[in-house]
Amino acid sequence: MDVLQTGGFVVNTLTMLVAIGSSAISYLVYKDSTSPDVIVYLEQNENSKTILNIVIKNIGKSAAADVKFSFDRALPRQAFDGDASSNMTDGAFIQAIPFFAPGTSRVFMFGNYAGIKDFIGNEKIKVTSTFRKANSRNPFSREMSNESYIEIQSMAYVDASDNSNSRKIAESLSKIEKALVKLKQ
Repeated sequence: MDVLQTGGFVVNTLTMLVAIGSSAISYLVYKDSTSPDVIVYLEQNENSKTILNIVIKNIGKSAAADVKFSFDRALPRQAFDGDASSNMTDGAFIQAIPFFAPGTSRVFMFGNYAGIKDFIGNEKIKVTSTFRKANSRNPFSREMSNESYIEIQSMAYVDASDNSNSRKIAESLSKIEKALVKLKQ
């Protein structure tokens, strides 16, 4: 009888530990899926493929508050071929973002491939984003951080030809204008 009680106690203890473990894992998955997540990256400008933008995006499922950025080296305001302007002194990267809704982004024109390559070279710039969950009811909510990298190497040989509809419309209007001038003469 004593062996049965001990065996039952062990089984109940193991069952309790499994239940606690699965509850903890469920909580961590829930917490992770409802947190903000702010990233920074380079992308091609949709309207002018030779221009690269810096994008700040909240890819998380919750709003972020007091989003601040720090860099391992200063960023220029813009970096075009032969002209890396003065360091960035204002804007979201400097003054922060007070409230950043989920799925939203801030897009800033940064420069062209040659200008950014001259500035960054083969290195990468580490961007640390710090923020907290907006409207958190947890009095012990802590600040979160995320590291992103701005690098130009992966943009080498990316197609930057402009096949946009606006360019095609502009070319067509130019042809129409030339035809009308010929007709007028």
